[in-house]
Amino acid sequence: MRIPPLTALRAFECAGRKLSFTMAASELGVTPGAVSRQIRVLEDFLSLQLFHRANREVSLTQEGVEYLTKITDAFALIKSATEQLIEVPEGAPLRVSTSSTFTLRWLMPRMHSFYSQHPGNNLQLTMNLTAVDFQRDDLDATIKLGNEETPQSVVRHLFEADLVAVCSPKLLQQGIPLKQISDLARHTLLHSTARPSNWTLWLKEAGMSDLIGASTMQFESSSLAYQAATDGVGIAMAQLPLILDDLEAGTLIMPFPISTPDDCSYNFIWPDRTPRNPSFKPFRDWMLEEARKTHARMEALKADIAHRRAEWDKAVFA
Repeated sequence: MRIPPLTALRAFECAGRKLSFTMAASELGVTPGAVSRQIRVLEDFLSLQLFHRANREVSLTQEGVEYLTKITDAFALIKSATEQLIEVPEGAPLRVSTSSTFTLRWLMPRMHSFYSQHPGNNLQLTMNLTAVDFQRDDLDATIKLGNEETPQSVVRHLFEADLVAVCSPKLLQQGIPLKQISDLARHTLLHSTARPSNWTLWLKEAGMSDLIGASTMQFESSSLAYQAATDGVGIAMAQLPLILDDLEAGTLIMPFPISTPDDCSYNFIWPDRTPRNPSFKPFRDWMLEEARKTHARMEALKADIAHRRAEWDKAVFA
């Protein structure tokens, strides 16, 4: 079977991805006319039209959309196969993606431990909330909050993301009561647009699903909401594993002994092929050990929360 010219396929993949001959030309280091000619070569080879051309705009035909999907997968396979054969340069960084909140609240405070145990390792962190595809993405591993499937990967559970309401101790000094759940209606509730259902889940567990705060503040990330809570702005809904240190230090407190499971957990995920970077195994083993410690601390605190809630419920309903 004949195979189309690789140069034409590359031009089509790039132009189809960007929906622009000009932008494709810039990426490929050629002229827009050269991209157009290569796509014509491919269309002639296939005897069908891949693009609709209108003035300076282009769009894919239905056949073009279907072909682009398959070509993209094929290029990803070529890229993955090539990477597995090429030796990783000495000192190349281990490429890991995760969210900014997880990085700031859990990973970075522990990184001194990793480097003290494994000096000389290099780590490159990428902030990413989108789905990962190891055939497409230039990554060695990812840390995800969620249950979506990652193709051709190995998944290891780290810990759950139980939810608790937290605030600064100085908020209690401002004179507005915070003894009953209903008191939340007199306070500012801090929300993360990245986790919009968190307050709903917790308030349902607390038996006050319809409660609305006196005011609300919305933040792009949970880490910003946690910081606002630390500064005494209001009350945030926090993931327990990410604020354990704050609770122990007393910079944040739980005004109510109520926790509820989030609808997903944290996982460490890597490609299901032999790791090429020698830093991968030390980092993976360190991550899993640190996660085990966090899980143990969470279980101890959750047991204490459950005990205090039983006593709190007795006092409330007495």
